[in-house]
Amino acid sequence: MKKKPFINKIITIGILTFFCSLALTPATKATYELPPPQTIDMNLEQTIFRRMSIREFNNETITDKQLATILWNAAGYRQDGNRTIAGINGTYASVIYVLKEDAAYTYNPVNHSLQFYKPGDWRDRVGYQFPGAPLVLGLCYNTTVTTPNNAAVEIGEICQNIAFTVDALNLGTVVTGGLPPAIDRMGIPEDQTGLIIMPLGHLLHPYNFKYGPLWFSLLPKVIETQMNFTTALQQRTQTTNFQGAITRQELSQLIWSSYGFSYYLDKSNQDLNQVKRHRTVPSAHAYYPLEIYAVTDSGVYKYQPNLLTMFSKYSADYIGLPVVTYLQKIRNGDNRASLAAASSLPSLSSAPLSIITVLNWNKTKNTGEQYLPFWYFEAGAATQNIMLEATACGFKSNIVLPTDNTALSSLLKLTEGYTPLLIVPVGK
Repeated sequence: MKKKPFINKIITIGILTFFCSLALTPATKATYELPPPQTIDMNLEQTIFRRMSIREFNNETITDKQLATILWNAAGYRQDGNRTIAGINGTYASVIYVLKEDAAYTYNPVNHSLQFYKPGDWRDRVGYQFPGAPLVLGLCYNTTVTTPNNAAVEIGEICQNIAFTVDALNLGTVVTGGLPPAIDRMGIPEDQTGLIIMPLGHLLHPYNFKYGPLWFSLLPKVIETQMNFTTALQQRTQTTNFQGAITRQELSQLIWSSYGFSYYLDKSNQDLNQVKRHRTVPSAHAYYPLEIYAVTDSGVYKYQPNLLTMFSKYSADYIGLPVVTYLQKIRNGDNRASLAAASSLPSLSSAPLSIITVLNWNKTKNTGEQYLPFWYFEAGAATQNIMLEATACGFKSNIVLPTDNTALSSLLKLTEGYTPLLIVPVGK
């Protein structure tokens, strides 16, 4: 009879433990398994046409299926062991934080799951620029793995994948950044640095696009391929050997994807987004300080995405201007060997096309060297577009770093105030 109080305590503790375990939702466990991603059937060009920043959200929640699709598309592992993004020299440094109502998590791409990081609702504290989103993503990188600029390129790729996926799911997001990083408000490990915050949610103002290219172009009009976005992610192939030829239509598709203007006009009348014809990538403060160059066997060219923006102080289109686009030849002949000699990849000499992103410091409006990772981020976003469009056109591609900026600047006829950032070769 004396043992009953002890037994009763054991039973009571067992019952309490059982009910506490029931109260713990999967979202509060150390490992939160995600469902398989869904297929995005929208063709690749439409996802690029529709890319835009959304800054106003309603309070509807994001489902696990939607979140799983966004995260796998962002940086997940494919069945062939490769990832949906291309690391520089096979190196991956990114860390994705997922801020939900109950806690902060990190995405584990190896087993497609969320790992518990810290309790509490950090969404509006970290995503303070545009509060009220039901989900906030924090894009960071491990400082022991790679350089800040290379990490920024990788995060640029990730953000493009997120933006395309979110839009195709009829959700919205916006890329935000700043110094010091906003995620410092939550606290992350000492060997990590934050770069980008992306609030994410359902739209307060529904998408409303009008097809209106109105292009006068010396390049063929961009056509919509039959490849959907998911297939482009699954089939994107990196190579270090390039051959074959490129048609003028393929050149137009690829150069447009890098930094061009949408064929769609935005009629959604968002209070916090006055741009009418969006571009294929985002840019801090809509500065768009990159210049795009192309090297083929026939010459070196500079891409002019919209001649009409040259006559205003804005690089974004706030009134829905028609797009006047062309390639300006700046050097005749086959200069691919010179390009290869200024890079880390000798086989560029046989690539039918190499697209080069160049930073025009004059367009950064004195933001300074400390903002350089944000411009590498923008170059990474452009790079992801090129590599996906290359896949849709039946090509392979890669990310190549310049090794001799003096020689490369001479090849491109750059003056002081321009810095080559990345080279993207395309070929069979």
